[in-house]
Amino acid sequence: MTYEQFPVRCTIMRGGTSKAIFLRECDVPAEPAARERFLLALFGSPDQRQIDGLGGADPLTSKCALIGPPTRPDADIDYTFAQVGIEEAYVSYEIVCGNISAATGVYAIEEGLVRAVEPITTVRVHNTNTGSILRIKVPVRGGRPCIEGDFAIDGVPGTGAEVALDYSNTAGGASGKLLPTGHVRDRLHVPSLGRDVMASIVDVGTICVFFRAQELDLVGTELPGGFSPAHYVVAEEIRQAAAALCRLPQGGGKNITPFQIMVAPPRDYASLSGARIGADDIDFVARQLNGDGWVHKAFSGGASTCISVAAQIEGSVVHECSAVHTSPRRVRIGHPSGVLPIFALVERVGPGESDWVVREVHFSRTVRRLMDGTAYLPRSVIGTH
Repeated sequence: MTYEQFPVRCTIMRGGTSKAIFLRECDVPAEPAARERFLLALFGSPDQRQIDGLGGADPLTSKCALIGPPTRPDADIDYTFAQVGIEEAYVSYEIVCGNISAATGVYAIEEGLVRAVEPITTVRVHNTNTGSILRIKVPVRGGRPCIEGDFAIDGVPGTGAEVALDYSNTAGGASGKLLPTGHVRDRLHVPSLGRDVMASIVDVGTICVFFRAQELDLVGTELPGGFSPAHYVVAEEIRQAAAALCRLPQGGGKNITPFQIMVAPPRDYASLSGARIGADDIDFVARQLNGDGWVHKAFSGGASTCISVAAQIEGSVVHECSAVHTSPRRVRIGHPSGVLPIFALVERVGPGESDWVVREVHFSRTVRRLMDGTAYLPRSVIGTH
């Protein structure tokens, strides 16, 4: 260790199908530009391999959780989620990652920020990205979070203890409304197609825009690697059109929402591991595309919350693709790595098109601390923090 390197204490946690570097707010620069330089240096961005940092060269592992004391009386901790660019030098705070949210509850107990209560400790997490309170239910034994268990999720090897997340209070986090445009469906013009497509924009968990696979001449069960550059162009144009309707930033780079979700009716397919997913095992198939040219290998927690709600809003694109139309129900999402079940209760409270309310939405993940240690950042890059 030399004077030219700055030490940073950090923890790497796996939450669901993602990994993130966990940092304490007090160890990170508060000034936005300095914080961005700090995080880019920590992850080794911009670089395709993130070879000079801790990033895993994949969007699912280039994530950061900043943990601090609560700034609201109804919370136990503050949690800020950051998506760190890989080949592009950006840090985005637009979304909340459901996978990493699960890990915040375990982290808070293990770090002594929340007192462990057996058999279940509920951690109230103030997510600063959305201004929402997330409730994370962590199984506890002997004063410590349980890690071993028989709960399995597709996309993660083995089993673990079930950590349950309550996202019921996240509606309107980006736009202020569950249905940002006031409509269940909207027409979005796609320049590269030379026509409009029908889409549904829903804001809960993470704001998403849903469109049918047939709009891209696809069947919906394609796996990552089965999409052409033209498909990503269309997905990005759909995102930008939806963002414009919702009065959200439209530019690329750090502007990554609304998430672009392609949906189709249920059908048989083989997952990334080669496992057979039957049409009877799912309510619909869904693929999370991203404008910078990649497809989620599983399905993000925030998007899964949103799609489970959208599936129960009559007339939405997701509802029309779904095999089951009852509410409440455990919605079964067919994604590239398998099946993801999400429980949601959505009710219509008036005659208007937008008179829908989210009563409950829950999902579960497994969580494990992977490492604790000290990272070293070049002072020449981050300044004199």
